[in-house]
Amino acid sequence: MKQPSITTASRSAVSGFSLMELLIVLAVLVAISAMAAPSLIERMKDSTVQESAESVREIVAEARTYAIDSGIDYQFRYEPNGKYFVVLPSEQEPTTANSTSTDSSSGEYMRLSGELPEGLSLRAMDGEEDSSERLDPEWFGALPDAGVLSEKSWSRPVYFHFDGSAVDHTFRVMDTDGRTAEISIRGLTGSVRLSGVYREEQQ
Repeated sequence: MKQPSITTASRSAVSGFSLMELLIVLAVLVAISAMAAPSLIERMKDSTVQESAESVREIVAEARTYAIDSGIDYQFRYEPNGKYFVVLPSEQEPTTANSTSTDSSSGEYMRLSGELPEGLSLRAMDGEEDSSERLDPEWFGALPDAGVLSEKSWSRPVYFHFDGSAVDHTFRVMDTDGRTAEISIRGLTGSVRLSGVYREEQQ
């Protein structure tokens, strides 16, 4: 017996969004983005302050390491209400005029310099007067930006001693909107700590 043939027909129905539906979805996405954007921007700005302050903290901590390794005191200074900061020996290199060494780096102490991104500055704590002074170019040794640094005014030195101790001091990194991170140096141990970011009231 002849088997009945079965014929199947497939129909692909392509369904799409109407223009109105696309506009509604787009409007919802725009609304969500508008609500989320301010929070995201705030977090990014907080992160910029935190990361920049952490970079400064690391440089400050190097001053303690250099003091211990070299056996002389080191100093940290920053440009009040500016963006530059340095780690320098507390004394000039001994004269090498009578030295027979051919090593050009012999007798040179370590130095570090850095600068904050635009819109950030280093400041004293509220209620503290931060006197400033110029330093002779010789203090900056062979730093690549020695010429720029010698034209700046600097905070009073924060000393790190060769026994690992330091001078108690706190200063801050701040942006133009008042976001602030504090960097604290503990004199007894020479440890350097960084606070979280908070909002300083603008005056």
